[in-house]
Amino acid sequence: MTAQYAIAKGRGLDRTLARLAALATSCITLSMPVNAATPLVTSVLPLSLAIDAATETVHVCEAKGFRVAVAIVDADGVIKLQLRGDGSPIHSQGFSFRKAYTVMSMGPMMGADTNGALIKLISGFSPTLPAVATSGTPNLLFLPGAVLVKANGQAIAAIGVSGAPKSVDDEVCAQAGLDKIRSRLTDTSPSPN
Repeated sequence: MTAQYAIAKGRGLDRTLARLAALATSCITLSMPVNAATPLVTSVLPLSLAIDAATETVHVCEAKGFRVAVAIVDADGVIKLQLRGDGSPIHSQGFSFRKAYTVMSMGPMMGADTNGALIKLISGFSPTLPAVATSGTPNLLFLPGAVLVKANGQAIAAIGVSGAPKSVDDEVCAQAGLDKIRSRLTDTSPSPN
């Protein structure tokens, strides 16, 4: 083997290794969970406010004769709190999460603060689009019954409700829970450890 051939072969190997490294980096980067539609969240919904919102939501629904479950998810769609009211239907706990997850994951990028508004907006593109979108993503549920929680204009959580005979009533109760804590949402930055 000549020195020139060995150098050329080495360069080819270096290029191949560089390409493989770039491909591996791309695959790792693409496999990371990223929500490009939601800006970096610098505020969180404190647990005390989540408890107040969920409790108010259940009380308002109970006053209307509805037995419901409430789920509050954070900006990543992870459950922060779930509360199942006495006698709420068996499916209500799962549905309340899915409603909150739906508005949290899609509301900010679509400019909708409630599932009702999100459904109306998406249905404007195609009446069957909510059903199609739900079929491909197990946690999405395009039914009214969830509201975004915002602090300083940024979505930091969502309240989802299920159990009322009509989903629009779930959303009214979720809104009542949000209204209970709205005035305390101005500074919800996480405290330093």
